[in-house]
Amino acid sequence: MRARTLTALCALCLLAACGSREDELRAWMQQTRTAPAPRPAPLPEAKPYEAIEYKAQASVEPFSQRKIGELNRSFSESPDGMRQREPLEDYPLENFQLQGVMRKGGQAHAIVVVDGKAHQVRVGQHIGQNYGRIVRITENEVALRELVQEGAGEWKERMSTLKMQESR
Repeated sequence: MRARTLTALCALCLLAACGSREDELRAWMQQTRTAPAPRPAPLPEAKPYEAIEYKAQASVEPFSQRKIGELNRSFSESPDGMRQREPLEDYPLENFQLQGVMRKGGQAHAIVVVDGKAHQVRVGQHIGQNYGRIVRITENEVALRELVQEGAGEWKERMSTLKMQESR
């Protein structure tokens, strides 16, 4: 009987302590609501707009057809439209995972996984949607040379790599 009384007394004390904390919070909230809001700092003075006039009558317009034609001729390499595309060119390069490298007859072959299937690739093969051609295979990466078409129709060469993923 004495244990029950002691437990009930402790519970009552705990509940009473919680109530005073809530009252303090309500009083603080009421005080905060009635206090005047601080004034915001004044905005800085706006600078007047000064237009800059473009004066390039003597130079060639950057968007003229003549200029675009010169750019297209400056990089002669473009993808071979007559070449038959390889099956691995249907996948974006981000979908490929390098799983391993092996040597076969003195030539390096890489094992890449795409869409849950493993494929064996070698130097000279094409993979990825940007006309990627494998140029080098080392023990932990595959280097590719891709051809990417820029905004004005010109083709740019870009180097990309597939790196071996660390085991978890």
